[in-house]
Amino acid sequence: MRNLTILDVQAAALPVAPSPQHTLGPAICVDVVNKAVYALVSDNNGSALLCSVQLDTPGSMAVTGEARQVCTLPFSMASNTSVLASNMQFLMERESVFLALRSGDIFTVRVEVQGDSEAPELVGTVDSGIMACAWSPDEELLALVTGEARLLLMTQDFDVVDEFPLAQGQQGEEVQVALGWGKRETQYHGKAGKAAALETSDPVQSLIANARMDDGEDDGQTRISWRGDGAFVAVSFIAQNGAREMRVFSREGRLHSIAEPIEALKHTLSWRPSGRLIAATEKLDHRHDVVFFERNGLRHGEFTLRKQTRHVLDLAWNADSSVLAVTALVDTGGAELEVCVELWADRNYHWYLKQELRASAMPGGSLLRAVWDGEDPMRLHIAGSRAYISVRLHAAPDVAHVASEQSNAAAVVIDGAQLLYTPFRWANVPPPMALHTVDMDMPIAHVAFAGFGHGNDFAVLLADRRTVVLYECGAEALQGNCPVESGRVRLDADIIAHQIAWPRRDALVCLGTKHDAGDQQIVTAVDLGDSSGSSSSSHVLDGSTRVVRLVAAERPNSTSPLLLLAAADGLVLEATVDEAGAIDVIPLTQLPAGCVEVDAAIIESETEPDTVIVVGRTERNQLFANGNLLSSVCSSFYLRHDFLVLTTTTHFVRFVPVDADLLTVTVSEEEDENLKYDETRRRVERGSAIVLASPLGDSVVFQMPRGNIETVRPRALVLEAVRRALDARKYREALINCRVNRIDMNVIFDHAADSLMADWEEFVAQVNDPDLLNLFISGLRNEDVTMSMYAGPKARVAVARPGVEQKTTNICRAIRPVLQATGDSRFMPTVLTTFMCETPADIPAALQMLAPLSTDERDSALTYLLFLSHVDTVYKAALGLYDLPLALLVAQRSQRDPREYLAELGGLNALSSEEYRRFKIDAQLGRAELAVEHLCAAYMEANETSREEELWAEFTEYVDAQEMHRNAIRLLSGHRRFADACILLGERQASKREWSQAAASFLLGGAHTKAVDAFVQAKEWRAALAIASEPGVGSAQTMHDTAVSASAVLTEHHLFLDAATVLLEYTERDEDAVALLVRGAHWAEAVRSSLLRQRADLVETTVRPGLLEAQAALLEDIREISSTFTAKLERLREVRATPLEVLAATGQPGEADDSLDNIDVMSDTTSMASQFSTFSATITNASSRMTGSTARRLSKKNRRKEERRKVRGKKGSIYEEAYLVDSLAKLIDRVRVHQSAVRDMNWALIKFSWLKAAAELQSLFAGLVETVLECEKFVFDEQRMQMRLDANGIPEPVPLEVNDQGLASQPKLPKPVLPTFAWKIDAICE
Repeated sequence: MRNLTILDVQAAALPVAPSPQHTLGPAICVDVVNKAVYALVSDNNGSALLCSVQLDTPGSMAVTGEARQVCTLPFSMASNTSVLASNMQFLMERESVFLALRSGDIFTVRVEVQGDSEAPELVGTVDSGIMACAWSPDEELLALVTGEARLLLMTQDFDVVDEFPLAQGQQGEEVQVALGWGKRETQYHGKAGKAAALETSDPVQSLIANARMDDGEDDGQTRISWRGDGAFVAVSFIAQNGAREMRVFSREGRLHSIAEPIEALKHTLSWRPSGRLIAATEKLDHRHDVVFFERNGLRHGEFTLRKQTRHVLDLAWNADSSVLAVTALVDTGGAELEVCVELWADRNYHWYLKQELRASAMPGGSLLRAVWDGEDPMRLHIAGSRAYISVRLHAAPDVAHVASEQSNAAAVVIDGAQLLYTPFRWANVPPPMALHTVDMDMPIAHVAFAGFGHGNDFAVLLADRRTVVLYECGAEALQGNCPVESGRVRLDADIIAHQIAWPRRDALVCLGTKHDAGDQQIVTAVDLGDSSGSSSSSHVLDGSTRVVRLVAAERPNSTSPLLLLAAADGLVLEATVDEAGAIDVIPLTQLPAGCVEVDAAIIESETEPDTVIVVGRTERNQLFANGNLLSSVCSSFYLRHDFLVLTTTTHFVRFVPVDADLLTVTVSEEEDENLKYDETRRRVERGSAIVLASPLGDSVVFQMPRGNIETVRPRALVLEAVRRALDARKYREALINCRVNRIDMNVIFDHAADSLMADWEEFVAQVNDPDLLNLFISGLRNEDVTMSMYAGPKARVAVARPGVEQKTTNICRAIRPVLQATGDSRFMPTVLTTFMCETPADIPAALQMLAPLSTDERDSALTYLLFLSHVDTVYKAALGLYDLPLALLVAQRSQRDPREYLAELGGLNALSSEEYRRFKIDAQLGRAELAVEHLCAAYMEANETSREEELWAEFTEYVDAQEMHRNAIRLLSGHRRFADACILLGERQASKREWSQAAASFLLGGAHTKAVDAFVQAKEWRAALAIASEPGVGSAQTMHDTAVSASAVLTEHHLFLDAATVLLEYTERDEDAVALLVRGAHWAEAVRSSLLRQRADLVETTVRPGLLEAQAALLEDIREISSTFTAKLERLREVRATPLEVLAATGQPGEADDSLDNIDVMSDTTSMASQFSTFSATITNASSRMTGSTARRLSKKNRRKEERRKVRGKKGSIYEEAYLVDSLAKLIDRVRVHQSAVRDMNWALIKFSWLKAAAELQSLFAGLVETVLECEKFVFDEQRMQMRLDANGIPEPVPLEVNDQGLASQPKLPKPVLPTFAWKIDAICE
C-alpha cells in the first residue's frame, strides 16, 4: 500500500557536454563515504575527463556546487568505441576510482574530496580486451571477462587467482533434475507405441537456435553481476551457438549452475542484493518480460512490462532489494522513443510500477544511466546527457486524513497507469486487488487527497509532471462506480512538479523545480477555475535548504487545511494561499532533524492561543513532536485528531493522546508493571507498518512485510469511540461497539454514571432491543472499570465513587420501572434479568412476575428464567413462596424423577395445617428462622389438643438441632413454655462450656441448682454461694458441698487465694486452706489466716516448711538461669568474633553429612542416575528444564528443615547469633518476673528471722540482675546483619526496615524490659 514519492530532484551541470554519439554507459560511480559522484565524459576534442559532483552533507540533502574536473585520462574517446568504459567503480579501501576499458587497459585514479587528485595510473592491460568486469561487494575480488571469453578472478592487488573459459562443462555443481511429468516421454501414445516416446524435440532449443542476434534488442555484450554477499557471480554472454546464456560461478571459480534456456533471453542482468533472485529480460513477440532465475539456474517467475516499453537498456536493484530500476526506451506519445527509468516494487507476489522518470521531466536532458546509492536505498543517481541528476525517494502510503463522519478512510496504490482505490470504511480488499481501479492515459507520479469537505476526493499528478487529474468520490463509494474525473489541470510548462496538495476545492498547490534550473525549488498555487493552469502564483524557495515534503494537515473548524513544507534540515514552513490565489511561505517550527514524513495537529485552547504540533519521522526511525523526541524506534505513524498512532521496531503499536503533553512526553519501550490493563500498547506482527487509522472510526490498517494487509480494532480507539458515543448520548451505538469488540459493558455506566442514572428512559428507547439490554444488565458487576481496566491513556487518581458496592443492584432497580412502564411484553426477559442480577438474586420476586401472564407467556418467561439460573435453585425459590402449583411447574422442567417430586409435593399438599406445611417447606429449604416461627405458630394453634405434646417435642428437637434457642425464647415470651425454652438454652450453653451464659439462662428459667453448678464451673464462686445461700434453695450441707466444689475448681486453675478464702469462709477445713495459701506463695496471708483462726500450729507445721522448700526451689531456678545466661553470653561473644563471610560460607544449607556416605539410592528399575552424594548433599545441581539454570533451589522439605534449624540455632549456622540474642532476651524476661517472688520471699524469711537464707537469696539474685544490666548493650545494641536463605538456598542479608522517620536500617531483635533493684531490701546484709 506504499507509493514511491519523489522527495527532491537536483541536477549538477557537467563541465563539458559529451558528444551525442558517446554515452556515459556504466561510466558513473558513487563514493558513499565522502558523498561524491564520479563521471566519465569526453570533451569536444574527444579527450576523456573524470569529473566529480559533491553530494549532500549531514543535515542537508543538497547537491553542493557544480561538477568539477578531477583529471584528464590518457586516452581519447573520439570516434573509437573500443575505448569506451567497460566498468567504473569507486574503491573505498583504496580511495580511488577504478576504470576498465574495452581495449583492455585498467586505470586507477586516487581522488581527494578536497584538494588535487593524483594522476591516473595504468595498473595493467588485458591483450584480448575486456568485455565486462565487476568488483565483488566486499571489493576483494574482481571478476573480468576477456575478449577470448575467459573469466579471470583477481585480487585487490590485481593478482590473478583463477582463470578459465566461460563455456566450461555442460552442467554445474547443482544439476537440474526433471522428473518428466507432462513431457512427451511420459505420455501414452496409443498405436504409435513406446518408440514415439523416445523421439525428443525441444521447441525452446529450436527457437533459441533460430534466434536472431542482429534484431537490435540485444547489444551482444557480456554482463556480470555479483550476489550481495559476494559468494557467487552471474555472467551473461553470447554462447558459440549464437544464443545468450547465463552461468553462475562460485567465489572460488567453480561452475555452480547453468541457467534454464528460455526463448528470448536478452543482455540485461542484475542479481538481487538479498541473494534470492537474478533479474534478466525476455523479449517475446507479444510482450516484454522481466524474468527471474534462482541461483541453481531455474526460472522463478516474471512480470510483464508495459506495452509502451519498447527496449530495455539496463536493470538495477537498490541496496535493500525493494525497488528494481528498469532503464528502457518507452513510447511516451512523442515523435521518438524516450529514455525512461521505471521503478518497480513487489508486494504479495505482484509487481507495481511505482514511478516513471522521463527525460522530458528531468533537468538533465536525455537519461543515459541510472545507478543506486550503495548506502541510501532510496537515492538514485542518474547520468544525463547534460547533467548529473540526484533523485531522492521515499515509500509511504497515500491515504485520506480528514476527520469526517462521511470519510471513506480510503487508500490508493499506484500501479503504472492504474490507480487502485480502496475505501477501507466500506471494504477491506487485500492487495494487489482493489475495490476500484482507475485507468489513466500515462503512469502516475503522485496522489494527494483533498483537505476539505469529507476528504474523499483526490488529485493525481501524472508522469509528465505537468498534468493533474481531479477525481470526486462520494461517501457511497461501495455502492457506486469508480471515482469520477471532475477536471484536468495543465501546469505551467516551466515547472516540473514532484508533489501536489489539494487544500481547497478552488486551489491546488504543487512542489517542484524549474525546468531550466534543476536546483531551484518552487511552490505554485494553481487556480482550479482555470483548466489551463495559467492562473497561478509561485513562490521560489530559498536555496539554503531543500524542501522534501508537501503535506496538507487538517485544521479544526476551518475549511482549509494547514499546508506544511518540510525541509531536509528539519525546518518546517507554512504555506498560505489567500482568496486571490497568492501564495506565501513563512517559518513554522524547527524539528531536530530532517523528516521524510510529517503531519500536524492543532491543540485548541479557550484561554491561550492554539498550539501547532508538527510530528515528523526521520529515515532513522526517530519521531519528533516539534522539538521533543517522542520515540527513536518508530517505523511508521498516523496522526489523528485524538491519537498519535505509531508502530515501533520492537513490534508494538502505541497510542499517544494528542494534547499539550505531546511536547514533553516520551514513548517508553518498557512495559509499566503497575498497569495491569494498558490500552496504549498492543503487540503486532514483526515488520508491520501503518497504512491508515480511520480518522473517526476505531480501526487501524496494517501492512505486513510480505504485502498483505490486516485491519484491527485496537482497544484505545474502540474505547475512544465508545466514550465519544456516550458523551453524545448515542447509547445504542456504544452498546453495539462494545459487543462487537468484546468491551466490558460496565464502561457504559461507569463513564458517566450520574448522567446515565437520570437518563434510563432515553437509554431504553434508543436500544429498544431486549437482547442488547439483557447483555448489558447481565454483564454488570460491582466495580468501576474506569478506574481499573479502562482507566484511559492518561493516568488518573483513583477516587472511589460512592455506591459502587451496590452498583448492579441500583441499576437493576432503576431500569426495571422504565422497562415495565413501556408495557411491551418483549422486555419481560429483561425485567427478569434485573431480578436475577441483583446482589443477591431476587428469584422469588422474579417468579411472582409470572403470575399475571398468560400460559404461553409464562412458559416462555419461565424457560428464560431457568436459562439464567439452575432449575434446582428456581424450584427451591418456588417452594419458598409456598406456591405448590408453581413449584410443580418448575419441577416438570427439571431432570428430576417425577416419582420423587410428585410424592414430595403431594405429601406437602396433604398437610392440613398451613403453618405446619410452611414449617416443612422452610425446614427442607434450610430456612431455620422461618421454620421455627411457623412451627411455633403451629404449636400455638394446637394448644390443648392431642397434638400439643407431639408438636412441642418436635419443636424442642428442631430448636436444639438448629441451635435456634434465642428465637424460641423470643417467640415464647409470656408463654407457659418460656421457662422450658430458657432451660433448653442453658443446657446447650453448658454443653459448650459457656458456663456464665448457661448460669444466666438457668436463672431465667428458674433452675437455681443448675445455675449454682454453672456459676461454680465459671469460677464465679461468690455468685454461686450467694444463690445457694438464698432461703429455700439449699441446706447447710449443700452450702458446704458447693464451697468444697468451688475450691476444687479454683485450685485447678491455680487461683489459690480464692480457693483458700472459700474454705476459710464456708467450711472448717483450715489445714487445707493454709496449705493452698502456701502453694500460692501467699506467705503473709497464710500466717494471718492461721493466727486469725487461732491455729498457730499451722505456722509451724505448714507455713515454715513450705517457705524453706520454696526458697530452695527459687535458689535452684536462679542458679539455672544464671548458668544458662552466662553460657549463651560467652557463646555470643565467640560468634561475633567470627566474620559473617565465614559463617555464610560454612553454614549454608544442605551441608555434607557423613552418615549419607555409601548409601545406594539407585533403584533397579530407575532410568536416571542419582546425584545424591556427600558432595551434592540433598540438593541436585541438575539444570532446570524450564530455565536452564544451574542454581540450587530448596525443596519444600529442605526449606522446612532450614526453618527448624533456624529455630534451634544450630552451632556454627548463620542463624546462631539471632538465636542466642533471642534466648538471652527470654532469660531476661524470666529474671524480671522473679523480682516480685524474691521480694515476697525475703519479707517472709525476715519474719521468721532466717536472715542467712534471705541474704543468700538476695545476693544470688542481685548478682544475676547486675550481670544482665552490664551486658545488655553488648547483646542488643551491637547486633550484626541478620541473614536468611534466598530461593536458591544461598545466604543473603535480611532487607532493611524503614522507621517512622523514613530512615532505613538493618532489622534487629527488640530489647526486652530490663530488671531493676527496686525489689531489694536494704536491711539484709549480703
